[in-house]
Amino acid sequence: MKKKKVEFMRLTEGRKGRRFLLKSIDGKTLAIRLLSLGLCNGDEFILENVANGNFLLKTLETKIVLSHNLAQKLNIEVIG
Repeated sequence: MKKKKVEFMRLTEGRKGRRFLLKSIDGKTLAIRLLSLGLCNGDEFILENVANGNFLLKTLETKIVLSHNLAQKLNIEVIG
């Protein structure tokens, strides 16, 4: 039985329209700020749009816009 290949990457490398799983956040302060917005480790989200250096993430409950600098600190896994 073959194991499914798991892709790990930074959010800045993600493609629009794909579904991702947030694996980890570099920096405790950023993790706390994102948690207050409703995004924490293990959450699934869709990268809806990338424009002008900003990333629009859509979770089940909310939409969040992150700058390119903050998006570089998110480690993600491709789900679909």
